[in-house]
Amino acid sequence: MADFQSISSSFAQALDAGDATAAHRLLTSECASSMTADELLNGYQGLAEDMGGVTAIGQPMVILEDWPEKGAEERVMVYVSLEGDVYSEAITLTIAEIDGELRISSVAWGRP
Repeated sequence: MADFQSISSSFAQALDAGDATAAHRLLTSECASSMTADELLNGYQGLAEDMGGVTAIGQPMVILEDWPEKGAEERVMVYVSLEGDVYSEAITLTIAEIDGELRISSVAWGRP
């Protein structure tokens, strides 16, 4: 589970630091082709702005290991909490294993 948490944490920290390119490199090729690095950063910044700013990124938690629409390469869904001045939010990520490497196959902004 530590690897799932590591890629999730790296993704959130890269976006928080404004490094959209680093975050984008963690996506599967299919996910990366559906959104640009700038779109990723804009999604994060929009969520952060609504929260009054991100004050802390929580420890990523695996929330699902099996779900009805789970693809053959998908492994887990991970919830990354974001603490803010006004309220807290989250990023929900689906982690896939492609050619032995973990990649993010979907990104959902906000709590599920």
